Amino acid sequence: MARHNRQLSFTTPMLVSFGGILLSFILIAIFITFTQRKDFLEDYHNINHNFTHNLAVNYTESLLRENDYILARAATFFSREDKLNETVNINPEEGLRLLMQLQTLMPTVSSISLADTQGNYLRAPEVLTDENSKAFDAKTRPWFVHQAKASTFSHYTNPHMDYFTHYPTVAIYKPVISPEGKLKGSIAFHLDLTSMSYTLRQMVAPVQGEFFVADRDGKVVLHPDTGALFKQYVSEKMMDRMTSGEGYVFDSKSSVWYYYYSFTNPDWFVVFRVSDNMLMDLTRHETNIVSWGFALAAMMVVLFGLYLRHTSRTVLMNIINAIKTGDVNRAPRLEAMLSKAIELNKEREMAYVRQATIDALTGCKNRRAFDNDIAALMNDHQPFTLALVDIDNFKSINDTWGHLSGDIVLRNVAREGIQVLQRNSISLYRYGGEEFAVLFAGGHAHEAFTLLEQWRTIVEQRTWREENLVVTFSAGMKEWNMESLEQLIIGADEALYRAKQQGKNRILPTPHL
Repeated sequence: MARHNRQLSFTTPMLVSFGGILLSFILIAIFITFTQRKDFLEDYHNINHNFTHNLAVNYTESLLRENDYILARAATFFSREDKLNETVNINPEEGLRLLMQLQTLMPTVSSISLADTQGNYLRAPEVLTDENSKAFDAKTRPWFVHQAKASTFSHYTNPHMDYFTHYPTVAIYKPVISPEGKLKGSIAFHLDLTSMSYTLRQMVAPVQGEFFVADRDGKVVLHPDTGALFKQYVSEKMMDRMTSGEGYVFDSKSSVWYYYYSFTNPDWFVVFRVSDNMLMDLTRHETNIVSWGFALAAMMVVLFGLYLRHTSRTVLMNIINAIKTGDVNRAPRLEAMLSKAIELNKEREMAYVRQATIDALTGCKNRRAFDNDIAALMNDHQPFTLALVDIDNFKSINDTWGHLSGDIVLRNVAREGIQVLQRNSISLYRYGGEEFAVLFAGGHAHEAFTLLEQWRTIVEQRTWREENLVVTFSAGMKEWNMESLEQLIIGADEALYRAKQQGKNRILPTPHL
């Protein structure tokens, strides 16, 4: 009788079945957890790499490109006729005024030096006559050109202390060569590294880490903490491993990840340094959430198995009782208990994608989105017009009302632009700093000037919270005529430059637009 009871028992097969299911579930959960851990780590690598790329392209490169462009134009100006000699030696007072006008165009430049081949020089702002200035010899400075050579690139000095201010600086310089090929002198812009570094404090990293700009030797050129300038932050061994244009390397000795983006001129690197322990903590947190989800699901499986075992015995007893009594109306329904699996949430991944294409401060599309969209238009040979927009006197706004007010100005100017442009399905991009870009594609090209003028008028007439604050912008436009991207941007940039020169607060197309 006992043997027949064991053969008819539900307990053993159910325990074996659910034991197999539970064991399989645990093994699958362990495998998925470790796989997810690797995927999470790779996701954070991509996020940090994108942050470094955006920091390099949207901030550092835009600053360097602006200064390089103005330096080339200034060198061409002083190469004509006897302009350099007149400025330095014949009429230095008028020359000083001219250099100061040039210096006001560049908020990241602390001073400008102009020297002839004999070492006679003019510096703006003016150098006071004292024993220190009398001992100054322009020929000994790293920016002085002793022998001209033909080059389309500007040159950068190594980091050094300014002779007069004793502040850390890097000079961007260029020889002044006449159309006949004769060396007339040198012109140099002395970069204000402290001011450029201060802007980095406004950047928000996706994870806890340290970002800065370093030269080829690993010495800091730009850093949110200005006390770190010129200090050795990356070993020469690690710098030698940064061989590609951008990427990331791991320093096993210090357990630190270095995400980098390299420039060719100057030979600088944008570096984002993150501790490996920080990444491990983040991935551990993510996998712990997944592990707890699997543990909860396993508990539900166990509880469901126990419940099914109990209800099956109860149903069997009720069926036997119904057979004995013949009362089928009392036979209960067999209700299955469903166990819900963990649903993986994709919201975080979507947030990361948005972060990679949207500028957090202004809500515009960022530089990466601009590069992708303009490349798509050019690849498809779609007609379009490019407009570059730059807020007038933005450095003065930051200096007078503070960087918080500067951020408010950026947000509101962008918001007004978005409201005007989005009605026509046109995107606004933050090109870098206080500069924006607009792509008028297809049928919108003929409306470009009208829409920009509408946006400009709204910004000009806007009332701001800060007393006496007036905000305007200038813009340059260029229609694409199948030229290269570089030539297109130079054309729009030149139109913007002419708008600035003609008094600002205006929109100018290229002459052939």
